[in-house]
Amino acid sequence: MGLFKRKESIKIKDKIWMKKEAKLQGIISEWQKDPGTIFIFWFDDSLREVESIFTKQTNNSPILITAREATAQYAAGKKIIVGEHYPLQQKENDLFQKLKLGVAEIWSSLDEPLFKRFGSDKIIEIMKQLGMKEDQVIEHPMISKAIQNAQAKISKKNLMDSPGVSQSDWLLKNFQS
Repeated sequence: MGLFKRKESIKIKDKIWMKKEAKLQGIISEWQKDPGTIFIFWFDDSLREVESIFTKQTNNSPILITAREATAQYAAGKKIIVGEHYPLQQKENDLFQKLKLGVAEIWSSLDEPLFKRFGSDKIIEIMKQLGMKEDQVIEHPMISKAIQNAQAKISKKNLMDSPGVSQSDWLLKNFQS
């Protein structure tokens, strides 16, 4: 192993919905197609919300875990979907490397606190004016790049990474713009 070994590059595949309800329905639909899918969440509140939705809609239990519980052995050979972005890109990358992912699929919605912090309400209005439906998913490398840029802005202003139970809580504790 060389001193200047390059870190493996992880491709980020973002799937974005306008509203959280549409994203949650997407999670249920994906699980119905592949019940072996593992859904990983950064924040406890997000995990509990998805657990609640599944409890109301099905008797079966999906595989829902927090990022701190995720291990490469547990995830090996399974489809992994991360149910939200973490505000710090480096922490996401660390998880993806730990899980030995070549491609990280992250599902988000524009009404999540991280996106609202960077003006997603305007984007939602533009999308509606263009005739997009709330349950329509958006995938584009330009969107992934915009998210990475937002995470970079947070990283520049963030001195610590105090844990939070939700994205809102984390942003309040760690990022004052």
